[in-house]
Amino acid sequence: MIYSAVIPAGGSSTRYGNGNKLFEPLNGKPVFIHAVEQFRFFCQDDFIVIPVHKDYKSALQDLLDQYIHGNRITVVTGGTDRTRSVLNAVEALPEESVLTAVHDAARPLIRRNTIQAVYEAAERHSAAAAARRVTSTLKLADHEGLLTAGGVNREFMWEIETPQTFRTDLLRHALQKTVAENKSFTDDTAAVECYCGIRTFPVQPEEVNLKITRLSDLPLAEALLKNN
Repeated sequence: MIYSAVIPAGGSSTRYGNGNKLFEPLNGKPVFIHAVEQFRFFCQDDFIVIPVHKDYKSALQDLLDQYIHGNRITVVTGGTDRTRSVLNAVEALPEESVLTAVHDAARPLIRRNTIQAVYEAAERHSAAAAARRVTSTLKLADHEGLLTAGGVNREFMWEIETPQTFRTDLLRHALQKTVAENKSFTDDTAAVECYCGIRTFPVQPEEVNLKITRLSDLPLAEALLKNN
């Protein structure tokens, strides 16, 4: 089974407020390099593609060359949104790719055992994703913005993370249809279910799969990495 990975790095970092968050140093290397290194245990470099905004493409390539010796990872220009960026990357993958994981470059704490578990689940179910059971109390607000008395049943609710892994042909088809019909989905699992009828199997990570969003997330990520 040939694995591939798409690691989107095209976010605007507007909420981060201090330049490109993916290039920030984390435990001695840029944030995005941590995720790339984990996927290199499962994918040959030729089967890893990183979509990035055109303004950051050169800088990201320079950092890849600096931190990953002899890398052959493909960097492509991202699209106008995440879906189009991921599609650009998927269409750049070698034809031999069977399963493709899509993982946020801003999630540097992902562990190999989680990546492997999601790949293996996708082998069985055609679609799988890192996800976490919701444990917080959930409430709905009314039209005035006030919380309602009853809570939302959380028994079957999951918070979706990445990697999200699919049969490559299904992912490509779903993204192409999404773009062709000018639709928008919050993640790739929704597109694959909509256009391929494939529902996603959840895999709960043991690690804190933190997504770097704000400047304050970096010290937390640093501490978590040192404790791993």
